[in-house]
Amino acid sequence: MKTVIGPFALAMLGLTAGNAAADGGCAAVAKAAQAALAQPRIHAAIDSPLDPEAVKMGMKPMLMHSIVIDRVQYSNAIRAGFSKTPLDSPEMRMLASDLGPFLVEQGCKAAGSERVAGREAQVLTASGDLGRGEIRFKLWIDKASGLPLRATSDEPDVDVEVLLDAASRKGKPGSAVKTAPNGKRVLATHAYLFGDAVKPPGAKGAVDSAALAALQALLKGTP
Repeated sequence: MKTVIGPFALAMLGLTAGNAAADGGCAAVAKAAQAALAQPRIHAAIDSPLDPEAVKMGMKPMLMHSIVIDRVQYSNAIRAGFSKTPLDSPEMRMLASDLGPFLVEQGCKAAGSERVAGREAQVLTASGDLGRGEIRFKLWIDKASGLPLRATSDEPDVDVEVLLDAASRKGKPGSAVKTAPNGKRVLATHAYLFGDAVKPPGAKGAVDSAALAALQALLKGTP
């Protein structure tokens, strides 16, 4: 099955890249992540192509949104209309913000500067391995604000199997999740907005038109 590119899998790279402080090459990335998490309003959009199997099943591409306002997340990851979830801990807020690509701590390399969506951006690349294959990132940081603008991720796809255990403790059935790489890759592009540009979803789950236009320009990499 195709995994959903999202906060958890990507954040784990940053958490497992090493227990030491971020190396010098990743200092700008770490600073951008800290600045982003300090923002009260974050809107992340994730664009990931459907694999051929999903297309055959009749699924259609959908731009995923995670809107974090203070300690509440609005997300369309589960259904087309937005669900509302309280974020009870800093860890939950971090995961909801889809800032996993910017939590990498080692292996960052400067890749020059680019203009994206009308803003001058510092560009870096990074990679790491969670034990199931290499994950590769390209990151864009706004030179003016120091905040994340855009990221691309390329990670191994995995098959997920849930194993039921009828003989678990206290006679209650339990389960375990087993994952295995399937040889495919999952690509995604991530875009970010902060501050007053971030609005909660409107009637019937509509995304604010100005925010959507800004995010689409970032996702496309428009100069």
